[in-house]
Amino acid sequence: DRNDDENCQWPAARGGNGVGPSRQQRHHHARSAPPHRQQRRWQQPQKKQNRHPKSRNGQQSSQPKDFQEVGFNYKKALLVLNLAGIVLLLTFVASRTETAIETELVTKTVEVHRNMNSSSASALESSGGGYMGFHDASPENIYGPNRYYKPKGAGYSYHPRGGNHPLYVLEGEIITGNNTEYFDDDYELSPYADLRLKLSDAERVAEDKEWKAKLQSIRDEYGHWDFKDDYKMNHDGKDRPVVDWAKFIEKDGEIDKSDFPQDSWQTDDVYVSNFLSESKKLVTRVLKAIYDEYGWESGSQKGGIKIPDAPTEEGKNGGKGIAYMDQTSFDGLVKRLLRAMMTNDYFFVTLGGHSAAAGHGNNFHEAYMMEFQRVMEPVFDRLGMVLVSANRAQGGMGTIQSALAGSGFYGPVDFMLWDSSMTEKDQKAQDLFWRQALLSGAGKVTSAAGGGSSGVNGRHMPVLFELGGGQANMERIRNEVGAHVGGALGGAILPKFNHTTIDFNRQKYNAACWTDRVDVKAEAQNDKFGGQASWHPGNWVHQSTARKISLVLLHAMDAALTLWERKTKYGGNPLDGKHWHFRAEEDAVREKLMTANASETGCGQLMSSLPQVCTTLMRGAAEWGPRHDPDRSSIRSLLKAAPNGYLPEVIGLEEQLYQGKDPHMPSQRVPKGEVDVATIARSLPPRSNREKRKLVSPRNSQDNHHSTIQDDRHNESRNLEGDEGKEVKIIPGEGWTIMNSPAGYCDGTLNHQCHREKSSNCLMSGHNDNRGMVFGDGLSGWLVLQLKEITEGFALARMEYWHNYNSNPRTDGWTEVNNGGKDDGRIRRRKLKKPPPPLPDTFRFDVAVNGVITSSWNKTEYTTQNCFSPSYNNAFCVLWSDEQWKAQGKKEDIELAIRIRGEAGRIGVVGLSHFYYA
Repeated sequence: DRNDDENCQWPAARGGNGVGPSRQQRHHHARSAPPHRQQRRWQQPQKKQNRHPKSRNGQQSSQPKDFQEVGFNYKKALLVLNLAGIVLLLTFVASRTETAIETELVTKTVEVHRNMNSSSASALESSGGGYMGFHDASPENIYGPNRYYKPKGAGYSYHPRGGNHPLYVLEGEIITGNNTEYFDDDYELSPYADLRLKLSDAERVAEDKEWKAKLQSIRDEYGHWDFKDDYKMNHDGKDRPVVDWAKFIEKDGEIDKSDFPQDSWQTDDVYVSNFLSESKKLVTRVLKAIYDEYGWESGSQKGGIKIPDAPTEEGKNGGKGIAYMDQTSFDGLVKRLLRAMMTNDYFFVTLGGHSAAAGHGNNFHEAYMMEFQRVMEPVFDRLGMVLVSANRAQGGMGTIQSALAGSGFYGPVDFMLWDSSMTEKDQKAQDLFWRQALLSGAGKVTSAAGGGSSGVNGRHMPVLFELGGGQANMERIRNEVGAHVGGALGGAILPKFNHTTIDFNRQKYNAACWTDRVDVKAEAQNDKFGGQASWHPGNWVHQSTARKISLVLLHAMDAALTLWERKTKYGGNPLDGKHWHFRAEEDAVREKLMTANASETGCGQLMSSLPQVCTTLMRGAAEWGPRHDPDRSSIRSLLKAAPNGYLPEVIGLEEQLYQGKDPHMPSQRVPKGEVDVATIARSLPPRSNREKRKLVSPRNSQDNHHSTIQDDRHNESRNLEGDEGKEVKIIPGEGWTIMNSPAGYCDGTLNHQCHREKSSNCLMSGHNDNRGMVFGDGLSGWLVLQLKEITEGFALARMEYWHNYNSNPRTDGWTEVNNGGKDDGRIRRRKLKKPPPPLPDTFRFDVAVNGVITSSWNKTEYTTQNCFSPSYNNAFCVLWSDEQWKAQGKKEDIELAIRIRGEAGRIGVVGLSHFYYA
């Protein structure tokens, strides 16, 4: 504003405190302003040609000379005073230490991404819009990688509610609300000139100059997104109508042509034609970028999909490429993309796997799922979808413990990847993984007690894609139930650099624990990065895998857009539902899954103690991570509070040192002059007027994103029959606790904020792996879980009964169950003791359901007879199985409780990491 121009102040609304800007603030304020405002604000004053004042009409003043001289002397006096002030200011600044200057900057320069996104979330309800993608704030997109101002979107994660496509304006201010003009606020500012990185002003100016030159060279060679919609201009500023998808939840968004409102974008011939044209150009240039990156000729089969049964007239790639997929499966992927595009929906791509898939040895953002998100997010965005990629692989483990209730742990999925051949070498574990993935979209969204997730996500049946599991296993599930499947082919592909020489064998990794930054003062960070074992791939191999997955989706997008264009040329808009409706086909597949003979499947052989898990949509909760929506998929979300309100608390949880998305690491940037696929994917027109990069204060570092669920779970007790006819009161105990839970929000997406503990010596590692545990012993009392809408009548848990005696810190110093009802208020820390001796003969492990003890195991039954181990480090115990429940058609809420009793005391210890039920 004018006051800002003339007084050179940094308004509080822009992140300042109303006082004059610092040198860096002035630089960025000027840099981001239009040229005429930059000149007006910061240019040196012109020398006056005539020092005599003139009147407003340009004539020389008629005032007496002595008055003019007085005025002149007055100005000279002011000049002297100003010079004196500057000298004093420079002396003051020089006296300050570099640390003090950086400390001042810290208070103004952190968490740009999170602050701006969070502020938009709070404004969403009042404004009717925001920049959370096409959908309202959710755990997946609230800290999104790109910040776009967009129209009104979906009200919740699982069903679409409309939206238009992003339009990027060349001029003008940000326009919020339900509008069709958007502002991408950091595309033209180099991520390597980030205010948090330790750079001089000159270095930052040079970096931005080089970045803008790079963007222009990309526009010249590859083009840019240039989509426009004149609806508001032609309709007196009115917004384009959108579908109210909330009215079509029962149809799962699969509406008829007549259900689209007049003038919605799906019905507009001109809009759709222009959109398809720009979208095809976008897909083509990203394909070209990847081909150029690897030195392939345009159209080379090296980057294609092997589709053996593809008719030649369709022009599908029948040779060896980066992936395989039969024609029916490829067409199924095309239909899923069309459905997401027609409904402006989310598209979830999720990975389950082992440590190599998790990206160990590399920064988390270098793992192939995050590299895929980085490249493909802007492509999905321009095509009207919100891409959410999640890496939910876990080091040292396979997938069984998560897949057993994958609908809750992996979350909603449209494209599901498995990469666990290193730890799960036969097809049985993979069979369990695929069956639960296919079943996961059945049913509707419900909530467990206290707001916890039931694990039924109400999404769609995903395409299944393997990375090392073998084509034979995929063909087996495809032939049995009609699943749509595919997989990666060939080994790693390495980029063909034009100007850079890299020994890919010697420079396998480029991970780093830290990069120089001014916003966070960290303890000494490791020079070496952990996990760089010989069997873990480095960043170049992860990039290769990311490109393969990207190519599969790009080829399918190209086919989808071509089909859309061809079918509407004669059939008109909107696109007929038969090309994007999929529900009937999904229901047919699930029917085959649920009616299979479970014992004869590979899954059933693996889970022989309870084979019905292979034909049943399982629900569950866990403390291990990463997992989908971690607050509401935790075991804590199912627990009933003790009478005094106690719920198991996290022991030894450290504060996070900082929050917000990390800046880019300059050491990991694309080498100068080489193909930058992610930046090409985001290519936009240049802008002459853009919002200024903001300086904001840090948020409270103690906000660790642990469960914010507020509940009204009751605390009344139940009477139940004991194992010897005794009546026992079930009252939730006070001796259970949570161990090994990390600080932060660990959901496995690029938007995570995980493991930033103050004691960490590798803060920017980014990895989400964790082994949280509900921990209890013989003094802990009952652990009561509240389960909603039970239809199958069984529950099981992954339990660890091998923990050291006396290792529950919650009961340290106790001699009675629940400490005799006393609370000493002590803060406890974990203590490791000696390896456990045998359990006492009087040890008992009780399970109660709805006030009746259904099982009371002795030490032999507890450790061997009622538990089974289908894979390394996994022991599953069947806690409850009522064969009559399903036969009687029950659908009821239950309370399931467990406890240790007898003379076990603190030596009878149990850890509960996962809980499953149906």
